[in-house]
Amino acid sequence: MSTSQSEPVLELRIHGVNNTPPHEMLDLPPGDVELAFGDDLGSFWHPTPDAVDRGRIDRVHGETSRGVVDPDEPPRGRVPHGIHRETYSWGGMVRTAPPESGLGGIVLAVLARAAWTLLLPFSIANAAIWAWQLPSPAAGRRIRLGAAVVRTACLTLTLVLALSLASVAIDLFALQCFRGGQTVCAPLGDAGATFAAWKDERRVALFSLLPVFALVAVFLVARLSILRYNVAGRILGGAVTDDGERPLLAEPRFWLTRTETDRLATLHLAAGIATVALVTSFAFASDTTGVTPFLAGASILVVVVCAALVATTDSTPYELTRADRRIPGALLAAASVLYAAPAVVLGFHGDIRLEPRIMGQASDRILLVVVAAALLLIVVAWALPARERERRAWRGRGAAVFLTLGLAIELLLGSLLNVLAGDWLNGPAAANRLDQPYPDCSGEDCLPGEMTIGPFFAPFLGLTLLAIVVAAVVVGAMMIRPRDVGARAPHAASATDDASARAALTELLGREIAQKRALAARLHLAEPMVGALAVAFFAATVLAVALAAFPGLLGAVLPSGTAAAVATAFARWIDASLIVWVVIGLAVTAGLVLGGRRSSRPLALVWDLACFLPRAGHPFGAPCYAERAVPEVARRVRWWLDLPPVDHDGTPEPRSVILAAHSMGAVVAVAALYALRNDPAWASYRDRIALLTFGVQLRPFFGRFFPEVLGPGVIGAVPCGRPSPWARDPWARADLGSTASEVPGGFPASAWLSLWRLTDYLGFPARSVGSAGNDRDRYTEEIDLSGYVGVVDTHRWYSRTPAYHRALDELRQRLRAASGR
Repeated sequence: MSTSQSEPVLELRIHGVNNTPPHEMLDLPPGDVELAFGDDLGSFWHPTPDAVDRGRIDRVHGETSRGVVDPDEPPRGRVPHGIHRETYSWGGMVRTAPPESGLGGIVLAVLARAAWTLLLPFSIANAAIWAWQLPSPAAGRRIRLGAAVVRTACLTLTLVLALSLASVAIDLFALQCFRGGQTVCAPLGDAGATFAAWKDERRVALFSLLPVFALVAVFLVARLSILRYNVAGRILGGAVTDDGERPLLAEPRFWLTRTETDRLATLHLAAGIATVALVTSFAFASDTTGVTPFLAGASILVVVVCAALVATTDSTPYELTRADRRIPGALLAAASVLYAAPAVVLGFHGDIRLEPRIMGQASDRILLVVVAAALLLIVVAWALPARERERRAWRGRGAAVFLTLGLAIELLLGSLLNVLAGDWLNGPAAANRLDQPYPDCSGEDCLPGEMTIGPFFAPFLGLTLLAIVVAAVVVGAMMIRPRDVGARAPHAASATDDASARAALTELLGREIAQKRALAARLHLAEPMVGALAVAFFAATVLAVALAAFPGLLGAVLPSGTAAAVATAFARWIDASLIVWVVIGLAVTAGLVLGGRRSSRPLALVWDLACFLPRAGHPFGAPCYAERAVPEVARRVRWWLDLPPVDHDGTPEPRSVILAAHSMGAVVAVAALYALRNDPAWASYRDRIALLTFGVQLRPFFGRFFPEVLGPGVIGAVPCGRPSPWARDPWARADLGSTASEVPGGFPASAWLSLWRLTDYLGFPARSVGSAGNDRDRYTEEIDLSGYVGVVDTHRWYSRTPAYHRALDELRQRLRAASGR
């Protein structure tokens, strides 16, 4: 038995957002940690034997490895006797992109970062299906209307991506940049001379490959990530089920979604390719043989059938369909034929003549229909009834909120792509023309002109910027409201040490503590802030669709003089907003190319939060890291508990585990415990597992956003109400009861302690706000005395506080008592 396995207790730390490196989780220099097990995605690390020995040496006051404010503070990274400390690193599952290696590696990394940005709206929309109320086994196996609506709405996002790319590739590049045998887009220069000699139909056939290739690339990434991430079936082998009531996290099928995700991905790809085929079918609009009606009708039929199958795919537990799995493949083949056959004809048949205006207008109208359908589905999701609305975020309308955010971000990306491409292709010409029809280039004397982008994109950007301004005003009003959360800190008095160093610093830094508490209280208002933004986005999208579909809408609802004035003011606002969005677009592009490490995804913090849930709504979202992290943590716990007992003076002491999880890591830890609860040996495991969490969002965020996944009945918490954005303490009256909800089958750990403090901008109590009967939450010191200078801590370094050491010791004693020692 190795030295690392000679201790009876495994303290397994799990980091949260921001991918804290292993040596920081262990609070040691980088050279004092070593890899125990794992790969570049998920890995377990522990201190080196020398580092453990050095930390346990008794030292004279003040002579630690680092000078400290309080000489009684233990050295950072010190591992108590009887504990083997490890940390699990899962950040590689959501943060890394292909590494740089020469010019080609840099280009590949930049493209990968751009691709991850394009997947963001899919990941956000995917959360909608888990925000909807999910049934229990007692509700029967059936397709739920809410899940069907969410899956169908997610499909519209894929179609928006295809149409946005088609608008740039086919309309702007293939048609508008080449008129009358000339290249009218100055930035293309000599590179466009080759294509200028081509006929319009041949360029359409070539450039239409861009949206198709993009869809295929996203599909392949989704397929590869399924093979690489969804490993629950290989790691959690032997899982069993029972017929009783159990939380979703205890349902093995929650993590085993490979077949359903693959089916959804195939259907999304088929629908996307059929949409591109629908756009290209209008190339034959001047033909009198009915080619366009046939191709368009067949393409629409494929999209509709794909939507129906997407709606009825059993992607969440307790749904069941018996659809033939060969149908998605047949639909993909049909969509490919509908696209490829006309494309071949366009590319090699010399007698066809395109009418650019017809294709451009058709593409614009198809986009409006898809966006209108998405808005209608969001309205349906908003209107569907939900039980216990006071316990759910946005009063049970979380699915509609997530879908709105996903749709708005997808439309923003598509609109920015079209506007930036149009501005670039215009070269020194004026900005994109929004009021002119497509030029008639049927003659050889067609003159160069400006780019004409679709009627939706620019107004949408203008309205969205206005909506963001309005939402910012509302959020700003929430933020400037004075905050005083001191009444919720009665625990602080009992937790504060009376030692001179801590007492002196508490008094000295009192003002800073109060300021950080107030800032944390403001940042805790994520739910109303996101709700305000979603309402603004939805209103902007509806207005943009209405203005694009009905150009004379202002004149119809307003007097002529007023309508003209409003139209003029709106046009000026659009011009100004386009400048702002161009700056934003350039900044985003620069960030993708130059910002941060090129081996790290952009908006990395967002991926940690958006990718915990399996891809049951949108299969093209970023991979669900929990599908790998959860089984890996469960396997590591099982491995330790199955080791032989440790011999202490002739008495065997059973192995035990303390999962010490920070922030988002607590979600991974709880999910791993529920996954382990299905193990055949669970009865011998439960009393030897304890949970220590700190800086967590389980109760007010995840518990309200996804109640069936991590709600009160899963974590055994008092139901949590929504925060009051205008109260001095938003969470003072958040408790919806005095007792915690009962967990079916019991919570899968013998003990649970959770640390929190009011200066933490992401951390909350895990059981309730009140102190009566709350034996789980422990208030934590807000001042870190372990360094050279005492600082007021917020979301990090709970592990350095005396409260952490007390909780660790208490859990050790509970585990010893449970084992009869």
